[in-house]
Amino acid sequence: MPLYLTSKLLSAAGVAHGFSLREAGDDRSRLKEAAGLARDIATVHQVHGDRIVDAGGREVMAASQQQAEGADALLALDRGEAVGVRIADCVPVLLHDKRLGVSAAVHSGWRGTRLSIAARAVRALQRAAGSDPRDLVAAVGPSIGRCCYSVSAELGVEFRAVFGPEAAEDPQQNPNPRLDLRYCVTRALVDAGVPSGRIEHVAGCTSCDSGSFFSFRRDKGRTGRHLAFIGSRE
Repeated sequence: MPLYLTSKLLSAAGVAHGFSLREAGDDRSRLKEAAGLARDIATVHQVHGDRIVDAGGREVMAASQQQAEGADALLALDRGEAVGVRIADCVPVLLHDKRLGVSAAVHSGWRGTRLSIAARAVRALQRAAGSDPRDLVAAVGPSIGRCCYSVSAELGVEFRAVFGPEAAEDPQQNPNPRLDLRYCVTRALVDAGVPSGRIEHVAGCTSCDSGSFFSFRRDKGRTGRHLAFIGSRE
């Protein structure tokens, strides 16, 4: 059984990466060895905000709202670095600029998605490394799908207002509308300048497929975590 899933676009760019499955969970040592990474995978305490740091924990972009600690996106700016985020239903996003050799790992739950953290990670790569969003490749990994993610009417209204009517079902027709986080994340990336043809969705609903994925919502919080990681083999 494979330890992780990969993106065709990121593989074509020659960058080591993966979205772990249950077998590996968030075992960084095991995933580092399997992917042939040069260094340990850097992670950070995640708080469902939008602060962004580099692999050494240094702030690259401050939170848009008051946030004293933690971060939900990490940048790999130097050769050999690897970064990762832990996931159990939220949307993982991996970004890579082949021209400059820089990458990012993003954790986008509903709060981070509402704050457009994926778009902020694109801007952070622009600010820290001079990346052109048109050069970026983005892989959106397995997460809870629209099929399984019912939210409050209030959140449905809010996400439709920010991302358009395709973001969620109409709360007037369904008082617990289903929210499409993947769609919202993709909209944020496109709005930040990443071409739609350079955004890939790696299939998998974490809630539907209990054999492959952990799910915080399905398992009522008593579950493991996956790791979405990206880095260099050199």
